[in-house]
Amino acid sequence: MKVYKYDKNGVFERDDLIFIEDGEELPEGYTSIAPPVPSINPVFNVENQEWSVGDDPSTLEPAEPSEIDKLKQENADTLLQIAEVEASSESVKQDQADLLLTLVESGVI
Repeated sequence: MKVYKYDKNGVFERDDLIFIEDGEELPEGYTSIAPPVPSINPVFNVENQEWSVGDDPSTLEPAEPSEIDKLKQENADTLLQIAEVEASSESVKQDQADLLLTLVESGVI
């Protein structure tokens, strides 16, 4: 049977599969009533046998990126800057080649 575990405060923890004998009740901290989807941290009310909607996603603060994520972003930014410099350098080289060709075709060189 698929059940939903909640902690001592009624906050959803996870869904589980458990085996129940006929006439046996669910262990404490479990319900067969599914929480609303989508929801963030829904709370089960044991008396009413229902889940709350949970937290409003707009009120949650985004998680602070880890040091590794920050370093990955810095690396990506650096690689982007290198690519921009290389593209600019290639453009300058092409302009110089075009100018040299024009000078040669004009007989200046």
